Amino acid sequence: MPGSKPQSAFASLPPITGAAVVTSVAMYPADVIRAICMANPGTGPASALKGFVQAHGMAGFVKQGLAAEIARASFSRMIKFWLQPIAHQKVFGKDVKQGSAISKGIAGALATFPEVWAISPLENLKLAEQLDKEKKFNGLVDTSRHLLRTRGFLGGFYIGYVGMQMRQCLWTGGFFLTLDLFRGFYSSNINNKLTSDILSGFSAGVVGTTLNCWTDVVRSVIQKEAVAATFDAAKKPDPLLNHINPFYFLYRASMLAQARGLGGLYSGYPVKCVHLGGSGAILAVLVPRFKKMYGVE
Repeated sequence: MPGSKPQSAFASLPPITGAAVVTSVAMYPADVIRAICMANPGTGPASALKGFVQAHGMAGFVKQGLAAEIARASFSRMIKFWLQPIAHQKVFGKDVKQGSAISKGIAGALATFPEVWAISPLENLKLAEQLDKEKKFNGLVDTSRHLLRTRGFLGGFYIGYVGMQMRQCLWTGGFFLTLDLFRGFYSSNINNKLTSDILSGFSAGVVGTTLNCWTDVVRSVIQKEAVAATFDAAKKPDPLLNHINPFYFLYRASMLAQARGLGGLYSGYPVKCVHLGGSGAILAVLVPRFKKMYGVE
């Protein structure tokens, strides 16, 4: 509006947070199956679902890591969608709406650094609960105490940190790089804006998934092994540097590729496309509409 004061950077937080929470709740079942497939390369979605239900029953979908995942995923999506336009303004000196596909993608990738630092503890807690076939953990608090007692703060809550950072950079960068490109394509071929937004978000989410799937598989394997080792007193903790060393992460990726091939690195890819493509679709629909409802840009 003419003469109105510039909006605060925090003005967009409520609508983005609302969209993030809705997305996290809607996509949680797909996240469970994705996590199992990726932590166990070669396991298909049907086998992952069957094994999870046998171990935990259908109630497992609301017990095993639900609180940690909803908190993690909501916080994760909120941070990146809030910071991406701010990062674009700071780095490129202009509004994100005036940016190129490349500048939008770079801003998205940069927005993930505070995101990953914030969500890593919840990511490790969530994965530990989701993969707990033997029911060694009794809820989020018990899982937290165990990891903290056996591995300390950094060694327990930041397992596989560099893999998570690479994962988020690749997905978020790929998503924002291509989202408006897909919007342009679909809007010129489809008259219905809602349908166009759904397809644009899903397609951009799949692009991000294609870029980052291998990193998610490798970090899931690393985290699974590290958590399992906490129950064996004879096993020494991994060096803390392994969690932030990209060369160690790439070494583990190469070992998995040698053992399982490209299919191993992309284990769970279809269900991950459903998970993150679906997330992208929901966010592409809800974020601009929630912002409009709140009267923010």
